[in-house]
Amino acid sequence: MANLSAEVTTTCAEAVGLTGMMVNGSINARGLHTTYYFEYGPDPSYGRRTVQCELPSGARAYFSEGWDKGLGAWGSWLTAEHHSAKGKSPGFNRFSEPSEVDDNHEDGIGSVHLVKYLLCGPVAPPGYSTVVLGGGDPDFRGARISYWVRGINWQPHGSELLFWAQSQRNIQIQYGPGWRRANWAYTGMPLTDYLLDGRWHRVEYELRNDTSFWSYAGNNPTGQGKSAERYEFWPLEDSLRHLNWDFFHLLAFIDRESPPTGAIDFDEFELSYPNKSLLVPGNGGLLIGWPADSEDDPRALTDGWRCGAAHSWKSRLNPSGHQEFVYSFRDPVTVQTIQLHQHEQWPTREAEIQVSADDRVFRTIACCSLPRVEEAGPNQAFGFVSGLSEPARYLKLILKSGYTTERLGLGEIEVFGTGAMLLPADCQSYVNACISGLNPGNTYHYRLVARNEAGISYGEDRAFTTPAAHNPLVFTLGPRRVGSRSAAVEARINALGLPTQVYFEYAPLGRPKRSSRPRYAGLQMTPRNALANLGDLEPGTTYLYRAVAANASGVSVGEERAFTTDK
Repeated sequence: MANLSAEVTTTCAEAVGLTGMMVNGSINARGLHTTYYFEYGPDPSYGRRTVQCELPSGARAYFSEGWDKGLGAWGSWLTAEHHSAKGKSPGFNRFSEPSEVDDNHEDGIGSVHLVKYLLCGPVAPPGYSTVVLGGGDPDFRGARISYWVRGINWQPHGSELLFWAQSQRNIQIQYGPGWRRANWAYTGMPLTDYLLDGRWHRVEYELRNDTSFWSYAGNNPTGQGKSAERYEFWPLEDSLRHLNWDFFHLLAFIDRESPPTGAIDFDEFELSYPNKSLLVPGNGGLLIGWPADSEDDPRALTDGWRCGAAHSWKSRLNPSGHQEFVYSFRDPVTVQTIQLHQHEQWPTREAEIQVSADDRVFRTIACCSLPRVEEAGPNQAFGFVSGLSEPARYLKLILKSGYTTERLGLGEIEVFGTGAMLLPADCQSYVNACISGLNPGNTYHYRLVARNEAGISYGEDRAFTTPAAHNPLVFTLGPRRVGSRSAAVEARINALGLPTQVYFEYAPLGRPKRSSRPRYAGLQMTPRNALANLGDLEPGTTYLYRAVAANASGVSVGEERAFTTDK
């Protein structure tokens, strides 16, 4: 009999100030519903543990944007221009410098330029629109992203193109006074290399839910005073699990004295992320009734794609009445949110949703009006009902009327709520947790624990020592973009709450060290990456380098590393 026990690995920890740490690990749950937590304490007997969490669903939801007809719902602080031809599909969007500077994170990751962003939560401020992914609460743990990109006369001047996530911990107050949002930059996948040769590149990557791949962006209390509190820390695990505001591709590490120049073209964006819909078969949903004369496979309504010819359902010609679909739930659920996505060619006007405890007596819980695709665009043509709390074992969708009499159609039905047992993918899932209330300068042991029907599995014991003082933490990372006369070098920095400067010492073997220009590394209590471009190097030469960070508490030096310039 196959061993279905979860494969568990405990990995690195990072400091959060003097009294906290972020711990990481990974789990292969082999497709079984699995919960996990971290044990920790002053010795390998542990004694304490984090809150138990659930691995994300292995089913996938998809969002794609071809940009053949315009910008869609995307925004930008650069000059945005749509081109209808000469892209990959064929339209594309161009985002050109110069840009206004976003200074909300000056005391964190620094100045940024907002290349393009998309609101994906349940609400949008006046003048904006949202595509409402995942019922307004999408889970981006392990999300996968792909698109075509190229630079046009691109000169980065030390900036890096990065993915960026913004989540709101108190989304219930929407954009009213007192909102609190956390911003994280995916520094584990810098994208600038794809912009330098002027050619189209297909970029694909996964958002690994591991804190060492991300930089907390922080805020700007120096420049904004008390109002900077609106941007506050929220652990990465929570921020990705509830990516309920927006996500970006933006330029970080901006040097205001020498900002980037040129333009960036994007085309054929595609996102896949864990699908939490209760109707997905992997989450316990089962289609048990549908119009017998359907011309399309009704299973397309829960395939994870909100629209598209191969991912939609349409009725037969001139249907005689309402079109009904019935789903059962493996487990008793509570329905909270419903989202109906429009058919591009055969749009439904009015729909009704009913639930039942026994598949005999149904009661209506929502009626939904859907806009035409022509009015809203394919990714914004949906009906959305939230604020429900309806127990159910069965759900019926009734398409009642359409914008034409020839056919009724729908792109996708998504139902969100509680009670379902989500089955994870049969592959490695990355997890993390933030632990507080520790003592400065103490060593703590920790390990990851996973539970499923096959039993309890334990990761390795690891140890981490919290900082004893506010001297900055600095780790020299590997080089990037090494040429014959230049190289980019990188470090991992934690300012530990004091204004901190970082620079790099470098020199050929056996020669006196030179130093890069010091750059501000912020004053957050959390880790971030920092970069520097080294110029005027000698071809075919091996250089040693290391990062140095300094604040009022002291000076810290990273490990020495090496690179060899091209000949």
